[in-house]
Amino acid sequence: MKKLVHAIVYYTSIPFLYFFSILPWPVLFLFSDVFFLILYYILGYRRKIVRINLSRSFPEKSAKELKMIEFRFFRYFTDMIFEMFKLFTISPAQKLERCRIDTTSLALAQELYSKQRKVIMVMGHYGNWEYCPTGLPLQSDYQAYVIYHPLSNPYFDRLMSRMRTSTGCKLYTMTGTLKGMITNRNEIDVTAFVSDQSADPVGAYWTQFLNQDTAVFTGSEKMARKFHAAVIYGSLERVKRGKYIFHLKLVCEDASKTQEGEITEVHVRMLENDIRKNPEYWLWTHRRWKYQRQEAL
Repeated sequence: MKKLVHAIVYYTSIPFLYFFSILPWPVLFLFSDVFFLILYYILGYRRKIVRINLSRSFPEKSAKELKMIEFRFFRYFTDMIFEMFKLFTISPAQKLERCRIDTTSLALAQELYSKQRKVIMVMGHYGNWEYCPTGLPLQSDYQAYVIYHPLSNPYFDRLMSRMRTSTGCKLYTMTGTLKGMITNRNEIDVTAFVSDQSADPVGAYWTQFLNQDTAVFTGSEKMARKFHAAVIYGSLERVKRGKYIFHLKLVCEDASKTQEGEITEVHVRMLENDIRKNPEYWLWTHRRWKYQRQEAL
């Protein structure tokens, strides 16, 4: 029965998904404008969560400033959703046109590759993260791996997998990452970790992030240290609607030579700096601070 429900939901949704995906970009963003009005003013989607997150993250800002960030976030949030629709049908060359790695970052990637360094790339839900790793196999010599959480609907899961691998990226499931990396331990590759979800308070690294006690996943740091990998931080700069530049910054060249928590602290500060510069591009709708430090104790 469950399989039948999944099939019905998928085959009912797929025509609408592909309809939006094949629209010209200007028309697509017109739909995004309309959807924003519905989502923000009529449905009020997660506005309470966004407001709480913003007020706690920026206590120094006025109510007017917070309201403007909230408004800009939801404007971008709907754009991001419709940008993702395009990923299902545009070609690898078109994806590359939409998200290029800047020259300095590409030189960093190639330098690390020339040294035969395996790389862990840490990122946050900042900008349209689905666009980020797509350009690595196209613009550098690295094989890129993306860690993902399989969807409960197997039809949509296969569709998302095809989308994410269309430019040459490969996938690790969250539970299969260690096994996959051990299998590929002799491969010179980049594995992308999105590390700003709400972490289990027990065993997490605790730090101040956006003025709040925050538990941070340490999986990327542990993997990097285990495989003597270099660590880079990846972030997106939005140039205009539907176009980005991908920036890479070196965190360390050999994680095995760092102290526990050092890598995590550095990439958290990098993400925080990006958010403070352009807060509307971070995913404020998720419940990032579900847990308190006392729970870890």
